[in-house]
Amino acid sequence: MRLILIRHGETTANLEMRWSGSKDLDITNLTLQGKRQAEQLGRWFKDRRFQPTNVYSSPQIRAKATANLAGGHWGLPIVELNDLRETGAGIFEGKTWSEIEEEYPSQADLFRDSRDWSHIPGAEQEDGRRRRGKDILLSALKNHNNMDIVVMFAHQGIIQQIIAAILQSPKLWSIPMKNTAVFEFSIDTEFWEEESRVRLNPTLWKITRFNEQPHLT
Repeated sequence: MRLILIRHGETTANLEMRWSGSKDLDITNLTLQGKRQAEQLGRWFKDRRFQPTNVYSSPQIRAKATANLAGGHWGLPIVELNDLRETGAGIFEGKTWSEIEEEYPSQADLFRDSRDWSHIPGAEQEDGRRRRGKDILLSALKNHNNMDIVVMFAHQGIIQQIIAAILQSPKLWSIPMKNTAVFEFSIDTEFWEEESRVRLNPTLWKITRFNEQPHLT
């Protein structure tokens, strides 16, 4: 299976360095530049005659808009998966860091270095984030085979969790993710659960693209 994860295009929140999350706010909609990025990605797909078998999207507006602009020409249904929504940031959503420090100083102090979401009222907790990342991967493995090309349009936070699940990493890695960045993995669905030495065969699992914007270069 080819699994391709794509972050949404630029939003006003991205430009203003405001915290985005699981809520659809006016500032989390695509900017004109964000729409252009998605359209350019669509042209890049067309130029390469790239045609997936399945397309999924977060139910949030910025991800769905990116999916339609970049993949509408495929003629495939874009299936919304609630698990692909962005990780919730609770009371931090829509705020800049300076606003957070001013309005919620105690929570900001506790969160600054620890990145422990248990300190933030209304935020999605670590176990939920981690579980969603794993569930998305396991669902893809269960419902698709090695002939399938699966594209998912989502968000930085949940893509980080999916990647952690793919790499089976106990750590959550920070990825300075670009708008409309493309991550592509090749995963042998038949051997994924195999416990033998086959796990060490790099021809069965490959990272083809990682945080790339080939359509913007």
